[in-house]
Amino acid sequence: MSNSEEFPLGQYYDFFMYWKTPVITALVYVLVISALNPQTSGVSRVVAKSGKQPHKAPAKKSSRLFTAFIVFHNLVLCLFSGITFYNMGGAWLQNFRSRNFMDAFCDRGGKVWESDLQYWGWLFYLSKYYEIIDTIIILAKGRRSSFLQTFHHAGAIITMWYGTLHSATPIWIFVVFNSFIHTIMYFYYILTCLGYSPPGKKYLTSMQITQFVIGISLALSYLFVDDCLTSDEGRWAVYLNASYVIPLTFLFKDFAKRTYGKKSKVV
Repeated sequence: MSNSEEFPLGQYYDFFMYWKTPVITALVYVLVISALNPQTSGVSRVVAKSGKQPHKAPAKKSSRLFTAFIVFHNLVLCLFSGITFYNMGGAWLQNFRSRNFMDAFCDRGGKVWESDLQYWGWLFYLSKYYEIIDTIIILAKGRRSSFLQTFHHAGAIITMWYGTLHSATPIWIFVVFNSFIHTIMYFYYILTCLGYSPPGKKYLTSMQITQFVIGISLALSYLFVDDCLTSDEGRWAVYLNASYVIPLTFLFKDFAKRTYGKKSKVV
């Protein structure tokens, strides 16, 4: 990242790009969540093994101050995701309009990377650290953080770090798709925090699964186009994302099955 010092928090680029920062953060995150997670009762374990969705333990009643903090947190991520999608999606659309398809898809010459992707990729990577607050909120409410939640956040930090560090063009897929879904998702959370009961949670899960399936398919396609990935690190970035997104997709499908029922179509 040639001009990282000009980016927001760019003075910390070396710190966040050093491999120990994402790896240790993800490891500590997993260990702390494992230690602080409320224990699942014996009854809940039996119900869970039956294949049915266990009843959630009643959440602690939130104070107005805590609720205001949650709304603010979700608003920050909703706005950031929307701005990221608008800018990165727009840059990629202009890229395809101004160049032939394969040059645009592979970003040959690094045109999009230099102009937009390194900037928004960097900010999106940093946002994955901030999103850990999602889990903190769950624990503060007295709820249990699922393995899906833990795997999702820890894996996002690692994969975005590696792709950003090695200027891997396919991270545009993660940035564009995920920012779009997160814009809708965090807006949904804002409404629920304000006491509304918006419909469509099932379809939000469906959209998340769909982004994983389409996204990893696009990312893997980079491996089969000549001169699309010009470094071994770029190829390893795709492999790393595949090793994260494929199991994540199955975890989301399992969540959807347990939450909405076997007959519920989620994709």
